[in-house]
Amino acid sequence: MTQRYRFVLAPRWLALTAAGLVVMVVCVLLSQWQWGRAVQRAAANEVIQESRVAAPVDEVLPAGESLDDDDRWTLVEATGVYDTEHEIVLRAQTNNGLNGFEIVTPLVLEDGSALLVDRGFVPSESTGHVPEYPAAPAGEVTVTGRVYESEPEGGSIAEVDGRLESRRLSLEMFEDRYDYELRAAWVADIEPAEGFTALETPSFKDWQNYSYAVQWALFAAMVPLGWVVLARRERRDRDEAAKDEAQKAAAPGEEPEAAEAPGTLNPRT
Repeated sequence: MTQRYRFVLAPRWLALTAAGLVVMVVCVLLSQWQWGRAVQRAAANEVIQESRVAAPVDEVLPAGESLDDDDRWTLVEATGVYDTEHEIVLRAQTNNGLNGFEIVTPLVLEDGSALLVDRGFVPSESTGHVPEYPAAPAGEVTVTGRVYESEPEGGSIAEVDGRLESRRLSLEMFEDRYDYELRAAWVADIEPAEGFTALETPSFKDWQNYSYAVQWALFAAMVPLGWVVLARRERRDRDEAAKDEAQKAAAPGEEPEAAEAPGTLNPRT
C-alpha cells in the first residue's frame, strides 16, 4: 500500500471496508442459493418431461420410507381399493387459471398401507359449496399418478358433510386421521375420471433463478469496484484540498508591485 492511500487504514475506512465485505459475502451466498434452486428446478423439469413409464409404487414409495428427492414428479402405478369414507376436499385450489376444489381419496394397498390419490380438480360454481363430483369407483382399481411431496403444515382440518376439508395436503396433518399408515407422498391421477380435470403439469421457471444468481454475483463484484472508486475519489479530494492549502499559504508571502511615486515620469511616455 503506497503512502498516498494510507488513509484507508483510518477507522472510518476500516468500518466501510468491513461493511463492504459483509455485503459481498451475503451477495455471494445468495447467488449460490439461487443457482442451487435453479439446478433443482431444471432437474425437476427434466424429470417431468422425460417421465413416460410409470414405476411400481413400492419401488418409488416403499412403506415406512421417506420420499427420495430424485423421485419427486416421477410417475408411479398403484393398485388398491379406494377408502371413500375418508375422502378429503382441498378448498381454494387453482388449476389452469380456474378456482375450485381438488378431491383426494386414500387408496388402500395390498399391504394395508394407503396412498393419498388426488383424483382431480372440479371448478367452483361460486356458491361457496363443493359441487357434485364423480364418486370413487368401487372394487380394486389401478391408478397412474405423478408423485408430489407433502405440503407444509398450515391451517386446520374441518369435517363437513362427512368429508375432511383442508387447504393443504400435508401428510403430517392427516396421518392421525387414519387407522393405516400413509405412504410418504401423494400422487395426482394423470387420467382422472370424467367430470374431473387433471392437475396442470408442473413447470418450474429455472431461468429466473439463474438470472437472480447472476444478478447477485454482479452485486458482489460491484462491492470492491465501488470501494476502489470511493478510495480514488477521496485521494483526489485530498490532493485538491492540499493544493488549495498550499496556494493559500503562499499568497501572504508574495510582494505586491511597487506603486509609481506621484510626479514621476514614465520613461516610455
